[in-house]
Amino acid sequence: MQIGEFARICETKISVLRHYDKEGLLVPDYIDRFTGYRYYAKEQITIFVRINALKKAGFSLSEIREILKDTHSDDELLSLFEKKKNEINETLANLEDARKMMLRDQNTVKVRFVENENKITVRSSVIDPNEQRKARGIVEKAIVEQGYQRVSPYAVYGSRMSDLCEIVCEVVKLSDKETDLNENIDLPFENDESVVGKWEIVGEFPVKYDFYSEEFKKDYLYGECVKEIYFLPEGEQYWCYGWTRGKLLIDTGDGSCVNDYTIEKYDGNTYMFVSLKSYEYRHGGQPTTLVLRQIDNKAYTAESIARKDNIDMPFVNDDAVIGKWKVFGFCLNKEAFSPHSCQKDITYFASVEFRPSGEVICKYGEEIISDRNMQEWTKGYILRKWNKCACEYEIREICGREYLIVEWKSGDYRWGGFDTDYYVFVRE
Repeated sequence: MQIGEFARICETKISVLRHYDKEGLLVPDYIDRFTGYRYYAKEQITIFVRINALKKAGFSLSEIREILKDTHSDDELLSLFEKKKNEINETLANLEDARKMMLRDQNTVKVRFVENENKITVRSSVIDPNEQRKARGIVEKAIVEQGYQRVSPYAVYGSRMSDLCEIVCEVVKLSDKETDLNENIDLPFENDESVVGKWEIVGEFPVKYDFYSEEFKKDYLYGECVKEIYFLPEGEQYWCYGWTRGKLLIDTGDGSCVNDYTIEKYDGNTYMFVSLKSYEYRHGGQPTTLVLRQIDNKAYTAESIARKDNIDMPFVNDDAVIGKWKVFGFCLNKEAFSPHSCQKDITYFASVEFRPSGEVICKYGEEIISDRNMQEWTKGYILRKWNKCACEYEIREICGREYLIVEWKSGDYRWGGFDTDYYVFVRE
């Protein structure tokens, strides 16, 4: 499920989940490397509840990280609660609140799944009409936890004999296995001047109807770093996006897809509704609805919208970095880097050699860049002139071994607005 949906189910803020990710407490189950969409598994709801409970009990985030690493059973958690209670008397009230939060049964509304004629319907138990929002939240949580995707708006059915009602919607079962998506996006370009320009991302909704419902709208407002998508003249591709009339083309490097779009005027604005083949679609579900709002109709270029760093730095020597370094791995957060946590399977940035006087030679895949008109180095930075990025580096010594940590400023950074990732090197 997306980060916004996960936050709503856990009754927390997206900023809290991002902070937990940064601290290594609750890392997303999947991150789309190009769009930056964060996705969480239903099993992580329990982990969030434990984090929240431990936090209420007075444990620091660093303590919680160690507890989650070493502790698995509820009995062990309760034992830690008692120990904390003895150490800090003033946390007793919060500790009791946390215990109740973990143990209380919140599912006062019952949910049942009914399969009939190749259609699966979800129905709540009979409720008071004033409890509709609460009931929908419980139904939505049950849908996610049991591995389904909602594919229809919520309907409310009432009884003529009473004021009671029930909440109903349709779902499809998602597969645990992700399907590769490699659609042909090399389509002939057909122009549509009306879509050229900047579009703000409003949100990604389970179904289009949710966008028009003020009650649902705030639940799916977009919360990721990517704030806009540009439709460049002549369908020019930038980052992972391209287009032709009626279709948004996405190529993440790991997969590609053709996503149909329609344009509508609503509430004084122009909106684009994209049938997005995202996480759910790759797990056997249906496309979601990505909603964009047109900001302007300007003819941007990929170069004009890219983020640019100051690369006009004088050369300052750094004897510590001179020499050849080979790739060791990749990490998302350099503050949490350790040789054991580093990803070893991402090795596109294969090697770097720092030479005296500012010359630097880098190997990216099968390409070697050594021309000083393309890139140079100065103390603390590799200056990539070819894409106007100043990539900061630092050397750390861990257990007697030197590690060179270099910022990786990909399209995520240049066009997506994301923080940098990091490649890690060791001396050859």
